[in-house]
Amino acid sequence: MNGQFKVLSPIDFTAEVQKEVLELGLRSGTWKGESDPEYYQEQFLNPRNINIIYKNEEGRISGYILARPHNEIISDYLELDPLLEKSEVPMFYVDHVNVDKSGKLIGMQLIIEMIKEANKKRVLRFSLHCRVINRLSVIINKKFKADTIRRIEKYNDCNDEPFDYMEGNVSL
Repeated sequence: MNGQFKVLSPIDFTAEVQKEVLELGLRSGTWKGESDPEYYQEQFLNPRNINIIYKNEEGRISGYILARPHNEIISDYLELDPLLEKSEVPMFYVDHVNVDKSGKLIGMQLIIEMIKEANKKRVLRFSLHCRVINRLSVIINKKFKADTIRRIEKYNDCNDEPFDYMEGNVSL
């Protein structure tokens, strides 16, 4: 990893950055078919969100993470996970982690960079829906020790794969 991580502010989201991030989602296999540019435009421009990219040695975006305030995602995810509840404490939801297929270590480092940024905002609690089929939920739990884990056997948004919903406190 000889590239560079960068926390983006809304003014950093040029048309080129948006295009690269959306292409990364397709290239990484995270999304099947088209992404929703309007949804991402809104997320890029929301100053409460955490957006971090990783640019590889060639200057190309090959990693991206989006974290949103947990209570702001409830309406977006309630249909997929009817057990989601608002949090009484500040918490970030890890909405997307997209990484080129060749950059497995980049994903974990993006999560660590996001945690550092959230901790600067005095937020120590996180939530996410995590794939089971690729063992990501096991890896995340081993590293960060979730205090809440709940299995969703068929997560409609992702090919009806099983996903784990996880919550936990993390500070670095």
